[in-house]
Amino acid sequence: MPGVSRPLETALVLVLDDAEPFDSVRRDFATATVALGIPFHVTLLYPFAPRDELTDAVIAETRALFAAREPIEFSLTRIATWPDVVYAVPEPDAALRECMRALYQLFPSWPPYGGEHAEVVPHATLGEDVDATRVVAEIERRLAGELPRHYKLDAAMLLEEFALDEWRPRERFPFGGQWS
Repeated sequence: MPGVSRPLETALVLVLDDAEPFDSVRRDFATATVALGIPFHVTLLYPFAPRDELTDAVIAETRALFAAREPIEFSLTRIATWPDVVYAVPEPDAALRECMRALYQLFPSWPPYGGEHAEVVPHATLGEDVDATRVVAEIERRLAGELPRHYKLDAAMLLEEFALDEWRPRERFPFGGQWS
């Protein structure tokens, strides 16, 4: 409806660099997300604070939470599906799940995915709004030589919707721990 707007959104994510050929798959099977400017990532908390509620205090609390955490290490090991989503599975996922829980405990006003799911599963989306059973074989074929892909991440990223349906990185939150 013309003239109707919504609050601009934000998300806390782990951006996965060196994303080709994952981005090639995303351009074909997650076209809307790619068009929004959202990089290949694992979501930690979405939606996070609406953009107009990102106060200095919220940013400081977020920075402190990540500064108190160890870097996160995992591998994208295999492809999995939900009915309309195809995703890469990060394993092990215990550190991801614990980080996601800590964020929700710190910011209970912003439940993961708006509280839509009883359990939030760490994932890196490759295809969305697709018939997953129909496209998963093609995605697996295209990524066959790419998995497992190992990641050592030393920071989380705040992504912001800076205009309706246009996203960009806003702030990097380094993890405070050291690699063991």
